Amino acid sequence: MPQPQPGNSLAEARERYLEVAEDPGRVRPLVVASWQRSMEYGVKTGEISPPYIENPNLDVPLTKAALPILDRLFEQLAGDVVALMITDHQGVVLSRMVSDEGLTTRLGRVQLVPGHVYSERYVGTNGIGTALASGRPAVIAGNEHYVEALRYFQCAAVPIVHPTRRTLLGAFNLTATRHGSAGMLMALASSTVRQIESEIAAISSRRERALFQDYLAACSSVRPGPVLAVSREVLMMNEQLSAAVIGPDQHALLDHAREIADDSRFEGRRSIALPSGRVAELRVSRCRREDSDAGAIFRIRLIGRPQLRPATPGGRRADLGLVGSSPQWLRAVTECEAAFTSGSWFLVVGEAGVGKTTLVEAVHRAYGAGRRLVVAEPPSSESPHASEQWLHEVRDRLAESSNVVVLRDVQLLGNGLRRGLRGLLADLDRAATGQLIMTSQPATVGADDHLGDLLDTCVELPPIRHRYEDVEQLVRFFLRRYQPNGDRTCSPEALAILQRCPWPENIRQMESVIRGLVRRHAGRVIGVEDLPPECRVSSRNVLTAIELLERDAILRGLMHRNANVQRTARDLGISRATMYRKLRYYGIVPSSLS
Repeated sequence: MPQPQPGNSLAEARERYLEVAEDPGRVRPLVVASWQRSMEYGVKTGEISPPYIENPNLDVPLTKAALPILDRLFEQLAGDVVALMITDHQGVVLSRMVSDEGLTTRLGRVQLVPGHVYSERYVGTNGIGTALASGRPAVIAGNEHYVEALRYFQCAAVPIVHPTRRTLLGAFNLTATRHGSAGMLMALASSTVRQIESEIAAISSRRERALFQDYLAACSSVRPGPVLAVSREVLMMNEQLSAAVIGPDQHALLDHAREIADDSRFEGRRSIALPSGRVAELRVSRCRREDSDAGAIFRIRLIGRPQLRPATPGGRRADLGLVGSSPQWLRAVTECEAAFTSGSWFLVVGEAGVGKTTLVEAVHRAYGAGRRLVVAEPPSSESPHASEQWLHEVRDRLAESSNVVVLRDVQLLGNGLRRGLRGLLADLDRAATGQLIMTSQPATVGADDHLGDLLDTCVELPPIRHRYEDVEQLVRFFLRRYQPNGDRTCSPEALAILQRCPWPENIRQMESVIRGLVRRHAGRVIGVEDLPPECRVSSRNVLTAIELLERDAILRGLMHRNANVQRTARDLGISRATMYRKLRYYGIVPSSLS
C-alpha cells in the first residue's frame, strides 16, 4: 500500500479545514490561526491581488539599518536560489534582492515585489503576513500557504521590533522554492534580524546623542531663553521654558512642536497662538547626523500676556455664524476677514475637514453683498483637453470683476496644471478681475512652482486637536443641529474623552460621530459607554485604512472581553506581546474601556 505523501496530506487537511472550519490536527496551531484569519478577511484561495503602494518611503531608520546588512548577506548567499526582503509593519515590501532569474520570474507572477502589500488581509497565510500578524517568527512552506499560487515557496520571516520603543517596524523574509530545512532558514533569518535591530539601536543612540549635544549648545548660548528639543523618542525642555509656559499653553506648544519635528523638511520660523492668547515665535533648526534627521531644536520667544478673554470681540463671530472662541481660531477668522474685505488674493490652508470652505462662505455672506461666490473643484482628469477646459473656465470666472472665485483643494492639481494655472494668473490684470481665494492642505502650495507667490497672504486654520476649548462648543452645536427639540448633553467624562480625541478628520469626523450618537442613543445624557471605538484612543498617528480596521477590531474585542488583553489577543490570533505593542501604537488604554 503506497504511503501518503506529506505534502498531499497537508493539502487535504487544508482543504478540509477550509470546507468545514475544523482543526485538521496535522497542521501547526500557528497556521491554523492564520487560516482562520484569512477566512475572516475573505481572501480567495484561487486569486492573489495584493494592493500596490506607489513609491513607499525608504528614508526610514529600518531601511537605513537593514540594507547594508542585506547587501552583505546577499553576497554570502550568491550561490543559492533565495530572495531577501524587508517589509514595513503593514507588510509593504520595501526592498527585495533575488539571486536567480527563475525565482525573480516566479515572485513577479505572485506580485511579491517592492510596493505590494503582503499582509494576511490581502494574501492570506504567508511568511511575511503571518509573522507580522502573530508577532512571532514564522516558517510557511508549500500547502501551508492559504493562496494556491504561493504553494511553490518556502518562506521564513521574523518581525523586526524597535529595540527601545518595542514597536513593530516590519519584517525580514527569506524566500526559496526548494523546501529545505526550516530550522536553518529560521536560524539565518533570526540572526539577520538581530543584526538589524542592533544597528537600529546604534543609529537611535547616535541620533539621541547628537540631539542632546545640539540642545546643550542652544541652552548654553549667550541668550538662551526657552529651548525645546524634540524627536520621535526624546523631548527635552530647559527651566526657562517649563517656568514660562504651563498648563494648556504647554500642551498646545508641545503638540505643535511634535508635528513640526515630524516634518524633516521644515526649518525656519513659525508663529503659533497659544490658548492663553499669547503668541509663541518658534525658531526651528534641524539636528542632522549621518545623512539623517535626528530631531529639531526650538528656540522660543513668547509675545504678549495671558488674556482672560479672547482679544477678538464675540459679536463678529456671531455675525459669521461660526463656532469657537480659541485664540488660534479667532486669529484665523480675523485674518480671513481682513484679507477678504481688502480684496486680496489669498490662500486658506488647513488639514482636511477643518472648515476652510465653510469659513470662506461665512465671510462672503457677511461682507460680500452684491458679489457672487463661485467654487471650482479640481478637474476629474488632467488630460490636455480637460486641463485646457478647466483653465478656460477659471479665466472666464475671474473675468467677472464681481465674482469671488474659490479654487478648492489645489494640492490635488498635478504639476502641469499648476504651471498652467500660474501662467494664467500671472497674465491677468488684477485691477479688472474678480477676487481669487484658494484652499489647500498644508505644505502643498508654492513648493516648486511658486504658485503661492501670486497670492497676497495666507490664512492658516488650526486643526481641532489644537482647539481644545472649542470641542465642547462644537459638540453642543452638532447636538442641537441633529436634535433641535431635544435637551441631550454629554456627561463630563464623555466630554473629556472627546476633548482628548485626536480627530484626524477634524470637524467632519466630529460631526459624523455626533450624528451617529444622536441616531443610536435614546437617553438624555451621552456617557462614555455610548462613544464609538474611534473616540477611545489617544494616539495621533495618521492611520492607513488597514490600520483603522485593525484598531477598531482590537477596540471591539477589548470591549467585548471586558478589557481582558490576553483573551482578546487569543480571539484575534496574535500573541500577547504583539497585542501590547499594538495597544501602544494605537494609543489604546484597556482600563478606560471596562
